[in-house]
Amino acid sequence: MALVLELLAKLGAAVGLIFAVFCIACGLYIVSEWVEECPRQARKTIQLAAWILDGVLVLALLDGLSIWRTAVSVCANHVYLQNLQTFPLVSLSGPVFIVSCVLAIANHFMWFFYFVGSMGYSFGQVCAFMLFCVWLVPLALFVSLMPVDSALPSACEGGGKSRQNMFRSLFAGLLRSAGDQQLPQQGLHSD
Repeated sequence: MALVLELLAKLGAAVGLIFAVFCIACGLYIVSEWVEECPRQARKTIQLAAWILDGVLVLALLDGLSIWRTAVSVCANHVYLQNLQTFPLVSLSGPVFIVSCVLAIANHFMWFFYFVGSMGYSFGQVCAFMLFCVWLVPLALFVSLMPVDSALPSACEGGGKSRQNMFRSLFAGLLRSAGDQQLPQQGLHSD
């Protein structure tokens, strides 16, 4: 009987994980829709979240967290906020965006190795810290930089120079650097 219950428990955990991933994907989709409709409010929300997290990081020093790691995280939050100057458009080859990406990865690994070496924190505490203090602002910026108005088909009707969306400009830049032809522009093509 224990074998059947064990298999049911593993199946239930797998189904629960699938539902959790689906719920996260749905939530990110809803947030990206909200950002597309209300970019000014999204910008203010991201700024407020970064400032609140700076306060939480400073308060976390009372729990004995590393001072220099906390200082790096606060500095990283302020570098992330530099991306909001051109919000929601971003230059993928710009120094602020590149430094933000490097800092997001470095901040993650810096705190990951800190918590691996520390024995006084539970798994839940580490997950909550990583989610809120390390991943929240970069993830919010990533989701908010996705909806670019020029990615919509109706944006090309104006006849002026159109902006490229984030992924198209990334791939166009990669192809140009490789010496290939530039990607075709949006619009109707004559055969």
